[in-house]
Amino acid sequence: MPDKILVTGGNGKLATELKKHLAGDYLGREDLDFTKPITLNRKYDLVVHTGAYTNVKTAEFEGKDDCFMANVYGTFNLVQHFKDTPFIFVSTEYARNPIGVYALTKALGEEIVKPHPAHLIIRTLFKPTPFPFPKAYIDQYTQGDYVDVIAKILAERAMTWDRKTSGLEYLGTGRKTMFELAKRTRPDVEPNSVDDYIKETGVIVPRDYE
Repeated sequence: MPDKILVTGGNGKLATELKKHLAGDYLGREDLDFTKPITLNRKYDLVVHTGAYTNVKTAEFEGKDDCFMANVYGTFNLVQHFKDTPFIFVSTEYARNPIGVYALTKALGEEIVKPHPAHLIIRTLFKPTPFPFPKAYIDQYTQGDYVDVIAKILAERAMTWDRKTSGLEYLGTGRKTMFELAKRTRPDVEPNSVDDYIKETGVIVPRDYE
């Protein structure tokens, strides 16, 4: 009998690509609003929690409460409801030294997941393809890649995990600058600095996942 897998955030960018490689129930917010009491009675063999509030810029201002509600309280709800089901939590690679609200909520989400008896925390980063911005940071480092690449690697990891050994892993394609990543799909991208962006927007941006 094939595995029964639940993927949260079923309409998100990562889940949309993940569907191509991993069969399961992909539930969006209209089917599973995990910021509210969970009444889902289906039994699953694995939960892959990709659902999240991901608007990094808005999270610093008017979206702060929504970001905490989704990424912290929502994760708590899911962990409690699926406490006996192996649980994969998709975090951000910048959760190690969280700068800004979004990274902080992901770091707190990790702490909520850690007591789960069978958990796997995945720190990663993914971008739409082609790279969607005219500029990219020359002084920000990532192991991430484009969403189609990361989705395939995540699907492979979900299927090879023994669902017993808990841990935290970085998932990506090697260390690079964001500018180097952007150049792969947008040759005309212009270099930008983290410092310049902070000055322009007042939003703090992490420089490195290490």
